[in-house]
Amino acid sequence: MNVGCLYGIRDLWNLPRNSLHDWKNAGVVLYLGEDICKRDDATNVVNHAVLVDGKRVLLDSSFLRFLEPLSENR
Repeated sequence: MNVGCLYGIRDLWNLPRNSLHDWKNAGVVLYLGEDICKRDDATNVVNHAVLVDGKRVLLDSSFLRFLEPLSENR
């Protein structure tokens, strides 16, 4: 994943159904980078921030497999 790059959503049929965001209507996704949360017990939780439909959305690492880089020809 590269910060500032555009990604599309693939395998829409396989996305989690309990998601808070409606990914089926999402267009292009802009990857913003890692968002690290430091908990009180000294554990670091690494999430990933994206911009989709004008909103900043946090994803866990397991969701990254659904993001596909857009080619420059699109």
